[in-house]
Amino acid sequence: MKKILLFGATPFQGGIETFIMNICKVMNYDNEIYIYNFSNQKIAYQDILTKKFGVKVLQVANVGGKLGHFSRKIQYKQFFKKFKFDIVHVNANSPSNYDFALAALTSGAKVIYHSHNDSAESFVMDKKYKNLISQVRSFQRKRLSSLDVKRVAVSDNAAKWMFDNNQDVQIIPNGVDFDKVKFSSEKRVDGRSMLHILTSDTTLLVASRLTAQKNIGKSLSIAKLAIEKDVAQHLIIVGDGEEMPLIKETVNYYPQDIKQKIHVLGAQSDMQLWYSVGDILLMPSIYEGLPYSVLEAQANGLSILASNAIPQQAVITENLISFMDVQENDEMWVQNMQLSVDRQKRKEYVQVANQSRYSLKNFESIMDNLYETV
Repeated sequence: MKKILLFGATPFQGGIETFIMNICKVMNYDNEIYIYNFSNQKIAYQDILTKKFGVKVLQVANVGGKLGHFSRKIQYKQFFKKFKFDIVHVNANSPSNYDFALAALTSGAKVIYHSHNDSAESFVMDKKYKNLISQVRSFQRKRLSSLDVKRVAVSDNAAKWMFDNNQDVQIIPNGVDFDKVKFSSEKRVDGRSMLHILTSDTTLLVASRLTAQKNIGKSLSIAKLAIEKDVAQHLIIVGDGEEMPLIKETVNYYPQDIKQKIHVLGAQSDMQLWYSVGDILLMPSIYEGLPYSVLEAQANGLSILASNAIPQQAVITENLISFMDVQENDEMWVQNMQLSVDRQKRKEYVQVANQSRYSLKNFESIMDNLYETV
């Protein structure tokens, strides 16, 4: 039995948090799993992780601000003096956590550094900060490249972003419990009844962590135009994150007839319900690694209109996904909205998903091999 420490989880339900949940689901039987919580809040899914899977959460909140960049290195050393692990699995969106990986290596642990995204910056960032962050990232990548870590990524794009190339990087497909998100006719009826959505109404869905990366402002403006043109009749937003106040403020300025058709629900535990209620998943992301929502939506038979930041590796069923340039105007996005599948056939898509490389069974085999051979 190995002692495994997972790093990277936050209080918000996002890709890394879902990935960590699935690791705990398939690997907890033969391993002792710990999660490093660098927040002063509970991490996403914490109660399930601890009660259902027996995971131990170690809360060591990092100091914020400029001081944190220096004090956390001391904090990491003290942590690894107190706790010893066989494997430390760093899940990250940038190379900035090289210092945690270094402290883990120094303690004698084997380290996996796992890239989950193909950027960590927004293209709307001020130019002077872009130049600065570029220099910082270059320094961090050099430090990371000097470490004896197992390099892993969710996609080729994520590998190149984190490690400058995809050589000697193992691509690990995200494991998805597709049966939990398959289409449900009953839940579609129940969810639409809750929100007063008619059976015939076309409903757009945004399902993600609400960050600048997800370009939620673009989703809102596309949906507003689609509702005005009667191409779609409703928008549902599921998720939480730092963009939530901006979303609420933006929607508040919309005319009442538009506002009442936009449903901002916050984080939800039953995604099967909301995928089933929706007709088109809207995802104009600025950058992406390998988003769970796109994989889950395909298992639900949901049509998807996404930016071309989504990697081709996320495609399970080609007829369900349409790609757009993120900088195309809203009019073009609305023109490209189309239902790709008869609603009566949506139940069939879970079978296709369960035969894909993203099945939970395949994921378990890959992770078992990774932890055995790292």
